[in-house]
Amino acid sequence: MQTIGILFLFLTGFLLIKRISVKFTLTECVGFAFPVGLGLITFFMILEDWIGIRLTPTANLATTILLLITSIAISIPQRHALLESFKPQWDFKWINLVWILLLILIAYAEYSNFVKTLYFPTYDRDSMAGFDTIGYVAAQEHTYKGMSIFDGNYIPQIHAAGSYITYMPMVQLAYAYVYSLGAETSKAIPALVYLSFLFGFYGLTKRATCRTAAILATFGMMMSPEMFSFSSLSNTNVIHACAASAGILYVCLWFKNSEHRDLLLGCVLLALNCWIRTEGIVFVFAALLLALIRECTEKQFCQLLLPAAAVLPTVLFAVYAATNGLTAESIIITHPFWDPVKMKAVAGGAVFLLCISHYYGYTFLFLVITALANLKYAIKELDGLHVLLVILVTTVLYFLILYHIHYIWDSLDNVINYSAKRFLFCMVPIAWFYIVTNKMVRTLLEKLENALSFC
Repeated sequence: MQTIGILFLFLTGFLLIKRISVKFTLTECVGFAFPVGLGLITFFMILEDWIGIRLTPTANLATTILLLITSIAISIPQRHALLESFKPQWDFKWINLVWILLLILIAYAEYSNFVKTLYFPTYDRDSMAGFDTIGYVAAQEHTYKGMSIFDGNYIPQIHAAGSYITYMPMVQLAYAYVYSLGAETSKAIPALVYLSFLFGFYGLTKRATCRTAAILATFGMMMSPEMFSFSSLSNTNVIHACAASAGILYVCLWFKNSEHRDLLLGCVLLALNCWIRTEGIVFVFAALLLALIRECTEKQFCQLLLPAAAVLPTVLFAVYAATNGLTAESIIITHPFWDPVKMKAVAGGAVFLLCISHYYGYTFLFLVITALANLKYAIKELDGLHVLLVILVTTVLYFLILYHIHYIWDSLDNVINYSAKRFLFCMVPIAWFYIVTNKMVRTLLEKLENALSFC
């Protein structure tokens, strides 16, 4: 049943993306179909749990089938355009040895990573203490809000500061979903999400540059050491990075090319990003900023509603948690304050993380080098500035959030060294997108592709 459930979720997500626009490429649809389907089923699982429907295998599979039927039904009116979009358009004039070599390296590395992810059971501390355990218990007890491990009489510290009771629920419910359908481990979820993202990232990057540049960016992103390592674990960070980076990059594509389909899919993925982790809201703010800049010139402020709607999962879960007692001691400092020692520690930690190579490879070094090399076009044509603005705004906002947290359960140093480094996984795909799509590098790589092509 696990395989059937995953397949139905993939088909649901695929049809919904094609419903947004049949112009999305096959790699884009394949890349984001499973995450979209997964987000949708977990959203309905929360709604069902809220109204008292037990999360049994039968209920979960029935909901999946209903979602698939609904996605088929809403696709019927555009069935001719949908079928037409599957017609192959063979064009291999661009193919070259560099692209083939990078594809082989990516395929080998991902095969090894995929097998490793599925083979090793969950063993990282955060997943065993929270994500995987919550998913497993929810599958056994057929509820999320009423789980025994959320009972204060059973675990007295469950409502203490920093408790996993307040975590956004998508990943835990995704694990509960596969466990309820007979899975022995939850590792299929991180394995398939990361594999999907490789397709999706290549597909969306290809929209902004040539194929050789797109596969180079995919390879560079994949070779980010810490992110690649964490992709095989059962925690939320890489899964979140996939949704957050893809969502904001689609908004960047919309900002540049004015294609409404990109804004729609971007906002869907940004909503998914908020459904995975609370701090994902910083990407919604960045999207709102881009939309505001765009709409100030076009005087069509109604499009601001789409990025704003991406926070609805956060609002929904906040209400769900409050009405079901899934609350913990607040760790947010809501009033303005100035603490120079704390600010210095946060700023210093940010600089340290961005400069250290064994976490993210040379991603941020290449980002700075290519940004400087593209300075002429950035000044004259504003080329790529919207992508750099996104990186700057989301990074600053995230570290401001860290500054406004009262560290009762852990030290600030530990949070910077072990938690903040994982948030920056979100910046890696965005950085590599900019590296290969700014005009200076894009022009060079397009010339290289033409020179190396077989035809």
